[in-house]
Amino acid sequence: MYQFILSDSCQRKETGRTHLPFCEIQRNQRTEGKASLGGIKMNLAEYTFIVFGEEYHYNPLGVVRSLGEAGIHPDVIAYGGREHVVSSSRYVNETHHVKTVEDGYDILMRYYRNPERKAFVIACDDLVNDCLDAHYDDLREYFWFNNAGEQGRLEHFQNKEVLSELAVKCGAKVPRSWHVNRGEVPDDIEYPVLTKPLTSYEGWKSDYYVCNTETELRSAYLKIKGEQLLLQSYIQKKNEYSVDGIVYNHGNDVFISVETEYTYLLPDYYSMSMVHRTFQNKEIQNFLNKMFRAIGFEGIFSIDMLIDENDEKWFLEINFRNSAWSYASTKLGMNLPVLWAEGMITGKIPEDARKEVPDNYIALTEKMDFNLRVRKHHQISFLQWLKEVKNADCLYVWDRHDLVPVFWTWMSPLGRMINKIKGTGA
Repeated sequence: MYQFILSDSCQRKETGRTHLPFCEIQRNQRTEGKASLGGIKMNLAEYTFIVFGEEYHYNPLGVVRSLGEAGIHPDVIAYGGREHVVSSSRYVNETHHVKTVEDGYDILMRYYRNPERKAFVIACDDLVNDCLDAHYDDLREYFWFNNAGEQGRLEHFQNKEVLSELAVKCGAKVPRSWHVNRGEVPDDIEYPVLTKPLTSYEGWKSDYYVCNTETELRSAYLKIKGEQLLLQSYIQKKNEYSVDGIVYNHGNDVFISVETEYTYLLPDYYSMSMVHRTFQNKEIQNFLNKMFRAIGFEGIFSIDMLIDENDEKWFLEINFRNSAWSYASTKLGMNLPVLWAEGMITGKIPEDARKEVPDNYIALTEKMDFNLRVRKHHQISFLQWLKEVKNADCLYVWDRHDLVPVFWTWMSPLGRMINKIKGTGA
């Protein structure tokens, strides 16, 4: 049971608000700010923005900071954690802590439906995106959110097999795949293969395995939670490639802010250090124009590709929601949440929206980088890690203007460890 916290000094001008047993509401006291929107003449601070995602993740934290730095104080619907990482940001107006994503949907419908002015909902993970897509018909009159124009259409294209087939039609190279039930081994399979969840579900990111033999594949099946998946030919990668951007006007207008490659590779995870560059790839632009027009997508997005040893790019997936890396675009003067909002309202974005990216612009997810390269794989020393943090152009946790989330990010794991030790009597 969550405590319902409501400060008298921050009361909303609403009537009929009732106590919800699954929801805790937390408000930060602050004054309203005007949006500094870099060429955008409208005042987006007059609109309601809701950031919807996990409490303990730098993805929604980056969105909150992107909006806050533009003078917009968003409300947050946060699930999945006792740590107050996102909700403690100085830019947050009001936070709803909920147990499940569906509880968060109930919050949207109960408190934010305004037929006179739509609110913006920015989904920061696939579970939230799936929920909004499943309730598209109920939400569409009151909210702007990532969508494909009809209920369930995003879920259809989030199926990796469906998306790969469309990618081939639109001109991309896609690794050979086999659609299987868990435990099934195709007769014509060629190793090595990558196990790949067909759709997103709780814990789906842990179901990726590289299997070089049938024995390894059958061993992976014992750990995989999904019932259906793709077995995809494993491409020996030289690097990974991604782009971030926005789409508006029902898939007809695509703006790409940056292209990204990693500065190092890991055997079992993606890198936490990346170099961003000015996007100039017309082939990728044309490919995405075709993809989004066919899907009818609107929203913030990213795509992932592999670069093989011959420098060929292989399509992997589209993330139909805000990327964890999108805050770097904000730091580079291309604030994707703000640009997307204007695109949805006016049907266009400023002509000077695109900015040149400085050479060798490095962004670093410092906390996860520390966990992976210093603690787990022992690839670099603590001192080398500190040097890379100091030299990075963009950090996803540290912000000297917004320090409380930094404290929660670094201290919460220590607190959990101490509580665990106390619980065992050690």
